[in-house]
Amino acid sequence: MTTIFDAPEDFATTALAGFSAIYHRHVRLVRGGVVRATKVPTGKVAVVIGGGSGHYPAFAGYVGPGLADAAVAGDVFASPSTASGARVCRQAQRAAASCSASAIMPATS
Repeated sequence: MTTIFDAPEDFATTALAGFSAIYHRHVRLVRGGVVRATKVPTGKVAVVIGGGSGHYPAFAGYVGPGLADAAVAGDVFASPSTASGARVCRQAQRAAASCSASAIMPATS
């Protein structure tokens, strides 16, 4: 059974900070999510995924070479805000040095 200690409103941020600290060679923490830490191939369009954090902000695990360039995470059982999604997309776009980003975020209910 999972128990949230501390403040539940900080759960996603705390979990992402821990995830990025453990996998610092693969992801870098940004406000509202993570972006890949490795070099993005020139001309690649950034792919951003994400959704609510549910039990864990699992979408961060898909970031890295071969799939996503960034992941945006919402609060527990809540979708990410549009502001957070746009912020992470801009960070991913800068990392990819491309002029666009494609976001894939499933709806949460």
